[in-house]
Amino acid sequence: MNLSGEPGRSTPPHGKRPVLTAIEGGAMTRDKGDAMGHGMDLAQVANTLEHHLNVQQNLCTRLEEVADGLPAEVRNDDCLALARSLYPIIHRSHQFEEQLLFPALRTRFADDRSLRATLDRLHGEHWEDEAFAEEVQHELVEFVAGRCEENVEKLGYMLRGFFIGLRRHLAFEREHILPMLRMGETDR
Repeated sequence: MNLSGEPGRSTPPHGKRPVLTAIEGGAMTRDKGDAMGHGMDLAQVANTLEHHLNVQQNLCTRLEEVADGLPAEVRNDDCLALARSLYPIIHRSHQFEEQLLFPALRTRFADDRSLRATLDRLHGEHWEDEAFAEEVQHELVEFVAGRCEENVEKLGYMLRGFFIGLRRHLAFEREHILPMLRMGETDR
């Protein structure tokens, strides 16, 4: 299973789990002229958000596996593939949210005063998560390049800090934003 949750090579030739592959995920379908004016109706926005949440959850699982396996049980090619996938996954998800999700919510729930503060907070978290993702990506590459025992504890701590924070963000969106979208679909 790759980070996108899609089936990949089921039996690796080397007897270990398959090598991670960088994913292209997050493709969005666009219909001409919907009520939101962004190329997607609320159902499509909700489905695409759910896809991005699932991809990021898979990413967190892989990061946790690396943190748990440091240093001996971590393969260099897995680490490099994870490093290459990390920032693009986070950035694509945030781009979708900033460019399509947030405007759709602002349009549909224009009278909700607390929504603006929530979206501002999520925007700030996006910025922080992307900066942290770049740092984690760099440290994963450095680990593979040097396999330095001194940095193992630092890397494990950093990975855990990143995926724990990201999981909190994902849980909030899954518990609050997705239901809001689903409710908006039926209230029209």
